[in-house]
Amino acid sequence: MSKKEPRKIKIMIASAVYGFEDQLSAIAAQLKTMGYEALNSHCGSIRVDPKISNLENCLNAVGECDLFIGIIRPYCGSGNIGEKNITFEEIKEAIRLEKPYWFLVHRDVVFARTLFKKMKKKAGCEIEMTDNKFFDLLSIEMYEYVIKNHMPATLRSGNWAQEFYRLDNIMTYIMTQFSNKELITGMIKRKKNEK
Repeated sequence: MSKKEPRKIKIMIASAVYGFEDQLSAIAAQLKTMGYEALNSHCGSIRVDPKISNLENCLNAVGECDLFIGIIRPYCGSGNIGEKNITFEEIKEAIRLEKPYWFLVHRDVVFARTLFKKMKKKAGCEIEMTDNKFFDLLSIEMYEYVIKNHMPATLRSGNWAQEFYRLDNIMTYIMTQFSNKELITGMIKRKKNEK
């Protein structure tokens, strides 16, 4: 009788798709090469129930995955359902479900956040972005959410967001975080034991 092959660890790559497709494909391919199952909407590797919304399908994938990689870019894309952005909702769900998670943030988001903090507004004036294809202020909100900016620095944990600019920066981070399968398996077991 043949021995059953163990189930592959499922890593979901957040749906930060638009203008980023080639890099998402490269990240998914790298994870597959490392022996993981990569879940990602762009790659067509999440289960889709045609009777529910794209948002619900993506949130179901977050629930199904073992690990989660969130990617925050300057342009959030058109993945919005009403007032909700799919990528942001995936990030919130991964944190709520206490999935082991890792976040990557584009350096332009970090730069813009710092720049906007240094700008002074005249009384009653707000920064208004008229073309969110250039930069979406929601990306700063996402970044502040994952670094837990609402908490005092001394109380924060699980708030690492790795800055990147190019694909090779992302690949270095992916290799560093996921190359040690024993460590990853230990994280998953520890998470299951905490339940």
